[in-house]
Amino acid sequence: MLSVQATPPAQVNARPAIIRSACPRSRPAARCGFVRVPLDRRHPDGRKIRIYFEHYFRTQRAVLRTATVLSIEGGPGFSTTADRAARLQLWRPISAHRDLLLVDLRGTGRSGALNCRAFRRHILPYVVRAGRCAAQIGPKRDDYDTSQSVQDLKAVVDALGLHRLDVYGDSYGSYAAQAFAIRYPGLLRSLVLDGTYQLPGSDPAFADLARSSQSALRLACERRPGCPAGRDPLALLGRLLRHVRRHPIVGTAPDADGTMTRVQADPDTLGQLVQSGFYYQGVWRDIFAATRSAFAGDTRPLLRLVAETETTDGPNGDPREFTESLYLSVICHDYPEMWPMGTPVSQRGPFIASALASYPPGTFAPFTAKEWTGLDYEGALACLNWPPAAFPDPPVSPSAPYPHVPTLILNGDLDNITPLADARVVASRFPDSTLVVMQNSGHVTALLDQNDCAAPIYERFVRDLTPGDTSCAHRTPEVRVVPRFPLTLAGMAPAHPSPGDRSTVTDRRIAAAGAAAVADVLQRWWANLSGSGVGLRGGRWSYGGGDLTTFTLHDVAFVPGVKVSGTVTWRYSTGRVRADVVTRAGGEVERLHMAWSLQVRAARGRLSGTAGGRTLRLHMLAP
Repeated sequence: MLSVQATPPAQVNARPAIIRSACPRSRPAARCGFVRVPLDRRHPDGRKIRIYFEHYFRTQRAVLRTATVLSIEGGPGFSTTADRAARLQLWRPISAHRDLLLVDLRGTGRSGALNCRAFRRHILPYVVRAGRCAAQIGPKRDDYDTSQSVQDLKAVVDALGLHRLDVYGDSYGSYAAQAFAIRYPGLLRSLVLDGTYQLPGSDPAFADLARSSQSALRLACERRPGCPAGRDPLALLGRLLRHVRRHPIVGTAPDADGTMTRVQADPDTLGQLVQSGFYYQGVWRDIFAATRSAFAGDTRPLLRLVAETETTDGPNGDPREFTESLYLSVICHDYPEMWPMGTPVSQRGPFIASALASYPPGTFAPFTAKEWTGLDYEGALACLNWPPAAFPDPPVSPSAPYPHVPTLILNGDLDNITPLADARVVASRFPDSTLVVMQNSGHVTALLDQNDCAAPIYERFVRDLTPGDTSCAHRTPEVRVVPRFPLTLAGMAPAHPSPGDRSTVTDRRIAAAGAAAVADVLQRWWANLSGSGVGLRGGRWSYGGGDLTTFTLHDVAFVPGVKVSGTVTWRYSTGRVRADVVTRAGGEVERLHMAWSLQVRAARGRLSGTAGGRTLRLHMLAP
């Protein structure tokens, strides 16, 4: 049974009061404010907290409102309103007759973001900081869970007088959206779960994440010609792990912002690297060739990947955007662990050992169970030092029925944080659900949809309660796995001549190296926060713009000694890449125009220009 007390009869019809607040500037017409709710609903007359919302109005105010889109952010710990730009973009095509409601869940954003001192600097092991954080929050940590958050959402909906909702939740937002739908089915017109997993949680040892990581490595390699991992990508990575267990690879490499960082490739950092594939496709793109380069003595590509994905020391980010403290409060209260509920911290060790021993051999391959679960960052043992909850308050009652509400589930088949297998479980529970599998896609596919597929499917579903034609989900482009990281121009596979070409083999190698340098920079954009970075083998680059992003390259090198300078434009919404660059290698100079698409499967790159008076007309598999 749920632990929440029934609302007193005298308050059943009372609408919560709204505390008005100024809305963000330069936004569609909206009203913003706070709704006061109990911190602990077992004590409704006790301490109150404020929940912040932004309510955007439909564009055709003269017509009746069809419904209101309630959009819920993930994490747990991210602020929904801090991500308003992406949610407004997804809403606009259906905004004529629908409002949009964004609510910062309790403990996030402007709803009193939790901020433990223990997470203001990363200087101690994660589980140690987590235990200190629990002590710093104190007993109220039990009040920051999914059950209370979805009741807060209901309070905001009631305060605004809304009665018909099209609910969208991504990642943890889809977990909260499920709980909301099960508790308040009468409010829902539709439900969309984007990158989802089941209530109350998935495998406590992250065995499902291990299986999805294995699958992602295999699929990325199988779907790209020339993948350097051969027939068994896991065997290649296993060979690397056996090496670094004995001899960790240590060195300096640039992170995605171009900061030279001292890093170490060992089982922990390689585990973090693989688990980062859900948000950074550069992992699947680079890891095979980087591993082969490391075996050949060239460790820079591998150490760069580690630098781009390893958690580092330093100040924590703005807790109003993401709060680690709230993340832990939710997962340590709601999710299943490897020890029975209520087990004191001091007694958890034997349960963990017994649980890990119960998994079949190879479950976590190529990692060991201890390596996979012991990662020093939000791993399976993140809650090891977090005290047990003082009272049960599950997201929903275990016996609660799943509602007959039209439900769309979107999931990428390369997603290794909310795996496809978990999405299938959720789809089996909702009686009126449709699961759309987005090939070659990672975590959360409709927001900022680069492939113009998941977002239109979402829009059709909300309009018509059917996803319509979903064939685009099987045409999304493959991961452009790097075949190798050559140390000499001779090691670069040349581009191919087209009619009218007068190039030499050396010309074609230089052109291919220039295209690879451009593609390498574009990949770094996904993890870059500073607006600039460095090339793998030297040089610098920077970028600016929105949907049309312009990159400026200065002597960027993918192959040592082959320097690329010029401009590259990339239109995010169409995937169109255009580059005008000068590529220098020794005494050779090429002036090249390059063009390809990032949204076409097996796309071809077209390269044209001149080299020493020779006409270049080339083509290649787009890098």
